[in-house]
Amino acid sequence: MSSESVVVVGAGLMGLCTAAALHQRGYDVRVIERGPDVGLETSFANGGMLTPSMSEPWNAPGVQWQLLKWIGRADAPMLLRPEALGHYLDWGVRFLASSTRVRYQAAIRANFLLSAYSMQTMRKLRAALDLHYCDARTGTLKIFRDQASLDASMKRGEALKDLGLLCLHLTTDQILKRVPLLATKSATIVGGIYYPEDEVGDAHLFCQALRSALMKRGVAIECGTTVTGFRTQGGGVVAVEIEGGEIAARCVVVAASAWSPALLKPLGIKLPVRPVKGYSLSVRLSDPALLPPLPIIDDDLHAAATPLGGMLRLAGTAEFCGWNARIDPARIETLWRFLKSCSPELFDAAHPDDARSWCGFRPMAADGRPYIGETQIRGLYVNTGHGHLGWTQAAGSGALMAAIIDGGHPPIATAPYSPLRSRA
Repeated sequence: MSSESVVVVGAGLMGLCTAAALHQRGYDVRVIERGPDVGLETSFANGGMLTPSMSEPWNAPGVQWQLLKWIGRADAPMLLRPEALGHYLDWGVRFLASSTRVRYQAAIRANFLLSAYSMQTMRKLRAALDLHYCDARTGTLKIFRDQASLDASMKRGEALKDLGLLCLHLTTDQILKRVPLLATKSATIVGGIYYPEDEVGDAHLFCQALRSALMKRGVAIECGTTVTGFRTQGGGVVAVEIEGGEIAARCVVVAASAWSPALLKPLGIKLPVRPVKGYSLSVRLSDPALLPPLPIIDDDLHAAATPLGGMLRLAGTAEFCGWNARIDPARIETLWRFLKSCSPELFDAAHPDDARSWCGFRPMAADGRPYIGETQIRGLYVNTGHGHLGWTQAAGSGALMAAIIDGGHPPIATAPYSPLRSRA
């Protein structure tokens, strides 16, 4: 136990989960957030799925050819905007260098171990603090329109069975028994995979619920406070600089999503994490009874439809566009087409006028694994770079971060996520 003060920068999923884990270990925690409330940036409207089953990073072998093929296509799963190429040059070299089969497989296993640990941690955290966030333990269903893709995905799943991944192959008929709404498009579905241990939940509601629980327990969470830098002394951090002053701290955790590298750069810390824009579309249905019983992930279109608190959350696409926060109507139209391709009945029941479009910046590490641990500056830690797995890995990353700060024996190996690996 410790009464040392820790300042956490960022009140999204990573920051709040880190604060919760540190508080549980007896630390005096203060969370600083530049926005007007918690969970308003990357954590606001993601796909709503917690999916250890999707532990593959995006830099799969051969990804460079896919990116080149998709340039200029509004419906591309991953779209590289040529005007933003300069923003990703150094990062992109690392991204492609990590796309060898050996490095890719190592990243998958590291991501799955963290994801599986995170799901265990989330269940304990949810029960301990009585958190409610439209959570459900339904599992997820991935459908395939190409036999080769289905076979390859099953093979990747089999490779993780020794670590605990559960995946069940489903025939088209078995899929239709679970989700009859897919019947009108069944001719294009060759099969699917059901992942029974995946969960769903609203990340923004989770942030709000966790914020309330932590504040009741004495954790200070200050919104509307902008961090301008850090003061160091003798090789260690001693204070967080904010507009109009500073906050003394024995330890600092930077959990500011894709904005973390900019905060760390003045200290000589070069973190290869870049923003990758993702989109979502939240729609209401004229008949809520039509909502599918579990998330449907279309492997071919790289998009998902998640039932979430009486609405349907459509999510997908990755856009390498720097910090361009404009919502591209063509990308939203792609999500509408995805819905229609899954189920015309669902599409007809959706209310376009009541739909809410959103985009956010995923913090993407170049080698496909997050950064969790101490930097080269003593007492200065980082928790970011989770990419599309942020919601899945949040609780576990926070707990792992707290264990590292507290010393002793972390619950899983920390080396795969060390920020110092970026210096290699």
